[in-house]
Amino acid sequence: MKLKWLGHSCFQLTLDNGKVLVTDPYDDSVGYPPLKVRADAALSSHGHFDHNCFAAVEGDPVILDAPGSRELFGAKITAVPSFHDDQRGAKRGQNLIHLIEADGLRVAHLGDLGHQPDTEAQKQALSNLDVMLIPIGGYFTIDTPAAVALIEAFKPRCAVAMHFSNAYCHFPISDEAEFARLTGAKYLPNEVALTADSPSGCCMMAL
Repeated sequence: MKLKWLGHSCFQLTLDNGKVLVTDPYDDSVGYPPLKVRADAALSSHGHFDHNCFAAVEGDPVILDAPGSRELFGAKITAVPSFHDDQRGAKRGQNLIHLIEADGLRVAHLGDLGHQPDTEAQKQALSNLDVMLIPIGGYFTIDTPAAVALIEAFKPRCAVAMHFSNAYCHFPISDEAEFARLTGAKYLPNEVALTADSPSGCCMMAL
């Protein structure tokens, strides 16, 4: 599997069989260069403009934006309900955690998770992960200390930061500096190959 960060919370996962999944596509107002990507499936954690711009995904993708589990293109994709805030959705609504099991790997995209996992389904989805794609910016999601606590609790082999402020995105959220300080996270290229032997640790991916 190849993992490519396209900006914000949007990742492209290219399976060994060549099929492509895209997570949480954003629209042009987020600040990143306009998103242009072709995919076989597009996943969205929730219905906000920075996570559900399916119009930016070419190729007539299968849309996955509801809870449940399905087999698709040789992958098992499970969407687990969670909340966009720490008040059980009262402030910002629902959020989906997507668990992607393919090529012998378990990859979880946490979307705009706003709380520590507290249901058995959420905990199972985040257990024994090879890669955890985790928001760190706060305000709309868990903040960096909460993200670090979650990583320490579930111990994924690799955790990749997303949904933070940078030269492109000027949302009222924090940048990645505290995450790097607390975890020792390193920058990787914006595309990496993932295998069962890939290095462990925390990272950010650079555009």
